[in-house]
Amino acid sequence: MEYIAFIHKEDDSYVSVVPDLEYTSSFGSTFTEAVHNIVEACELYAEDEEVLPMARSLEQLTKEEELDAKATPQLINVKVEKNVRINVMLPAGLLRDINTRAKELYHGNRSAYIQDLMQRDIYIQA
Repeated sequence: MEYIAFIHKEDDSYVSVVPDLEYTSSFGSTFTEAVHNIVEACELYAEDEEVLPMARSLEQLTKEEELDAKATPQLINVKVEKNVRINVMLPAGLLRDINTRAKELYHGNRSAYIQDLMQRDIYIQA
């Protein structure tokens, strides 16, 4: 489902918020990282909800909400498929390498990196 996030610069970070999802918010050191992080935060929010609210248009949001006038609207796609949290034990060195690679390829999103590796192994190999 698509929602509109509003992203603004605050000191050395970019802060993002999605009014339609009870003002779910996140941040990142770059604009791109803030976008990736708000998507992840919204997907975590969606995990606990039975039904997600309808997304409002940009016109509705800017008319009805008190938003930072300098904020940049960004359309984001929130996957509504339920994720399941698991605990995994990894050697410390491997985890360090995973974190490094995730930072290079996925803006630091370790879960997205590991999910992508698993999906490629399971679905592309088949």
